[in-house]
Amino acid sequence: MKKLHWHIGSSAQLSHLLIQATLEQSAAIGGSTLYHIMHDGEEKLAIALPDGQTLIVALANPDSTHSRRLDDTKKGSAV
Repeated sequence: MKKLHWHIGSSAQLSHLLIQATLEQSAAIGGSTLYHIMHDGEEKLAIALPDGQTLIVALANPDSTHSRRLDDTKKGSAV
């Protein structure tokens, strides 16, 4: 199973992201709007929340996950 990476942004950051991305699909859900986009060759979900914040979700970089595991292994073997 692949890991997910997410961060909180502002509505201005979402606007900037949507200009750079290709919109695959969008839907209004209650007071929020869900965007399925392609950005820099990555599939992402962006959720515009009613309070002006945005939640952006993407797959974690597999290289960073691998290096994190190596670091954990080094710590374990040093103890």
